[in-house]
Amino acid sequence: MFPLAGTTFPTTARDLANSIRSELASVLVFRNGSPVVVDAPKYPKVKRLKIDLNGARVTAKEPPPAPMPTGKRQTGIDVDQLQVSGHPIQYETSKVNLELEGKRVRFDFAKDKSGKPLLVLSDAANGKVAVDVTKEDLKSLAIAIAKLATAQQRVTIEDVDVNLTSDGSRQASADVRVKAKKLMVRSIIHVTGHLEFDDELNATISNLTCTGDGAIGSIVSRFIQPKLKEYNGRKIPLVAFSLGDLALRDLNIDVKDGLHVTAGFGK
Repeated sequence: MFPLAGTTFPTTARDLANSIRSELASVLVFRNGSPVVVDAPKYPKVKRLKIDLNGARVTAKEPPPAPMPTGKRQTGIDVDQLQVSGHPIQYETSKVNLELEGKRVRFDFAKDKSGKPLLVLSDAANGKVAVDVTKEDLKSLAIAIAKLATAQQRVTIEDVDVNLTSDGSRQASADVRVKAKKLMVRSIIHVTGHLEFDDELNATISNLTCTGDGAIGSIVSRFIQPKLKEYNGRKIPLVAFSLGDLALRDLNIDVKDGLHVTAGFGK
């Protein structure tokens, strides 16, 4: 599912490309000046829809809410070949790699409750999606969060070690060890948590705990623990769009050298 710019449904291939691009530009800065290609000599029959987000940078501080279609839908577009790629997409100091491909894909036109037009994925012969975050990028993200969480305690974050283990096809556990220093005293802060992935490729955080070694670690962990409670139950979207009416199948979580999520969709 892709939000579209404007208030009306696109009636030409050019309109479709401009509408997708304009809406993406509200949350992304593109490295490629023309990231959306619509090859459609017989629109609304589309031979190829390609969205190139390689090197794009996220400008939004918070992910936009997931679009929700309401009311009656209209016949949209049929796409022989769909391709969305982001190698990588950058958010602050972290990066995520995204690849989505689909064949014989059907989209409906719909609107959300505010009247904003949407492109809703309603059917596909087959498709696959892959999301990859390297261990180094997970580490960069953890360092940024740790610095934010400990800023009021005047704690210096020296290093972070992130380890993931897979609990099943849709679950993973995170073990984060933070090396911190306050004045001349060093300590280890230990954070653990659980991730569960759904059909919309959201990761729901739960069971966050924080403990610390030594006097400084204990003080800092007591300060951080209440803040962690705010994140329990929070959903983190791995992709900025929805698969609409389609459910994922064969979802697999691989945590070797990072976080790697793959799945199929369609018939």
